[in-house]
Amino acid sequence: MSSISSKVEQLDKSITSLINSFIEQDFETGAQTVLYLNGEKVIDINCGAVSSSSTQPVKSDTLFPVCSTSKGITATLMHILAQMNLLDYEKRVTDYWPEFGSHGKDKVTVRQALAHMAGIPQRAVYDSFDEICDWAQACQKIADLTTKWEPGSTAEYHSFNWGWMAGRIAEGATGKKFSELLKEFITAPLGIEKELYFGTDDESETRVSPFEAQPQQKEQITTAQTAHQCVREVPGPLMEFDNMPQVRRACMPAVNGIMSAGAIAKVYAAAIGKVDGVRLLGERQLDAAVQLQTPPNVMPKCFGHGMGLGYVLKGTAENPGTFFGHGGAGGSEGMANRKLGYTVGFTKNRMDTHLDAPGHLNRLILQKIIEAFGTEGDGGFYTD
Repeated sequence: MSSISSKVEQLDKSITSLINSFIEQDFETGAQTVLYLNGEKVIDINCGAVSSSSTQPVKSDTLFPVCSTSKGITATLMHILAQMNLLDYEKRVTDYWPEFGSHGKDKVTVRQALAHMAGIPQRAVYDSFDEICDWAQACQKIADLTTKWEPGSTAEYHSFNWGWMAGRIAEGATGKKFSELLKEFITAPLGIEKELYFGTDDESETRVSPFEAQPQQKEQITTAQTAHQCVREVPGPLMEFDNMPQVRRACMPAVNGIMSAGAIAKVYAAAIGKVDGVRLLGERQLDAAVQLQTPPNVMPKCFGHGMGLGYVLKGTAENPGTFFGHGGAGGSEGMANRKLGYTVGFTKNRMDTHLDAPGHLNRLILQKIIEAFGTEGDGGFYTD
């Protein structure tokens, strides 16, 4: 057995044991972890049950709500379009979406929108769940917002709004629906049409493992220590919002992705290299996507060094984009280490508080991966 094979085997056992120990202690119910190394899937872990009231086991095709882990997938689609010269980061959003230009937003560029620097982080006022779940109405609400500060002058997390901006820009650039673009450029080429959704259908709904609260926690919860900064107010508790079938069937490219860990890891693997003969982003495009955009010390610590063009950057101080991706409230994660050639996808169904646990499960799993493969390319945000 090669040293790499032995290392992977030990890592598989270690992560499986860790997840099962959290399940046994009732910190978790069900979870997945998938690891790609140099374009090959080497770890595919599925533990626990789809809910605390079910004996149905978590499988590779079980789907989980992943909240803002969605943003990393949407960002990848945007960079594919830019790579094809269908989208220009330097153009104004109004070049693709004319209605967006009202109330101080006429000069906002695509770059600023992707980097959370558009000046509209505030939640729009929705009159009903029907309205927030309707693509056209939700996009119009974003177009009607007034900037809080001069676009490009600083950054603030555009939690919900980021996805509607990105998705509507993509539609304006191509003349196609967001769902069509996602299928054409990501899910179909990678063979993950049944594992990654921004809008579930009847069949996929049967495989969704919904969020559950910790036994002692019934309020809105996030993994981030600076939760009030990372996730802005949403219409109702986040867990209940993401569990609504109406929300799951909608298209909210920043927050309502329903995915498997395998799909997440595969998208990132194809972003940094070839997977089954498919590569989504070339090196030059990827370099542009992971350049630090936000000013220092304006984003919360959960965003590492800050934001690239839609990605969180957690690489070294000298090269923040070596380790990049996006996590989500609830504890899901998607990350890629360009230096070492691995990508990870992690999903679970318990909203993450872990009040008595040794730490957040996604962080502990990433620590084990870093211990196994080394710290090269890592900025220390999971090991400090």
